[in-house]
Amino acid sequence: MSKSDFPMRDVLLCPWCHLRQYAGTTNLCRRCRKPFPITYLSIPLSFIAINPRLLPTTIGNTIRELRLRRGFSQSKLAEKIGSHRTHISRIEHAQLVPTLAMLVRVAVALGVDKVSIRVRD
Repeated sequence: MSKSDFPMRDVLLCPWCHLRQYAGTTNLCRRCRKPFPITYLSIPLSFIAINPRLLPTTIGNTIRELRLRRGFSQSKLAEKIGSHRTHISRIEHAQLVPTLAMLVRVAVALGVDKVSIRVRD
């Protein structure tokens, strides 16, 4: 059986005990049993079609929430991603829709391990 025959599995790092492990079904660390801090961003596409302002508002609120959880100011986050503080402010206040490249830079700066886009029928 070749290596490519095995399914891909997500590897997680516990922020408390630093155990590197495969993602399980319980969302708990196998060593310390604490839950992984996972933020889900679920945006129904039907709502975006009805209200186009929902996407920038949801993205901005999520970035602000993650930034505050990490204890970053807008200036500190902007410095980490090579942008300006007002750019971060405009994204958080839904005045600007960030590009995919900007979202990836923000996710890396905020320590996000994985960004998932879920498509529902």
